[in-house]
Amino acid sequence: MGSIDDLIRDLRRFEQRKVVTNALAKAVRKPVPQIRRLIRRRALVALPSSGGFGKWVSKLSITASVKLQGRAAGVRLKGRRRGHPDKQPRVDLRRIDQGRAAHPSWGRRGDGQWHFQQVEPGFFSRPATEVDQWRAACVDAVDEALEVIRRG
Repeated sequence: MGSIDDLIRDLRRFEQRKVVTNALAKAVRKPVPQIRRLIRRRALVALPSSGGFGKWVSKLSITASVKLQGRAAGVRLKGRRRGHPDKQPRVDLRRIDQGRAAHPSWGRRGDGQWHFQQVEPGFFSRPATEVDQWRAACVDAVDEALEVIRRG
């Protein structure tokens, strides 16, 4: 079993690194649809259903980016959800994942008329870290890429 540090070091000297990195990124992204489903399901269960908040948040878009350069090498999941232009222009998914959801006070949507409600933390981060298939896919992809590099 190789490490990501070994892979990055060996990629620098490999002539066809683009082919290897594309194959690696594709293999790492393979479990992302399953993770999307888990995150959306978790939002429906963990977030308040009154007013449709949990259902609304569950329709977020989730993308995965793979970076194989420098010290920040790894996989990053990003979630986005646009707010309604008249009501709330941005949605702070990070804050919701930390356990705080903003909502209007009695329907008033002006500046300073929003307050926070405690919600169950981790609707986004827990499902993403609990998926064993993703961890296995990452390890297998790194091992395969190292094998391709060592074969030449």
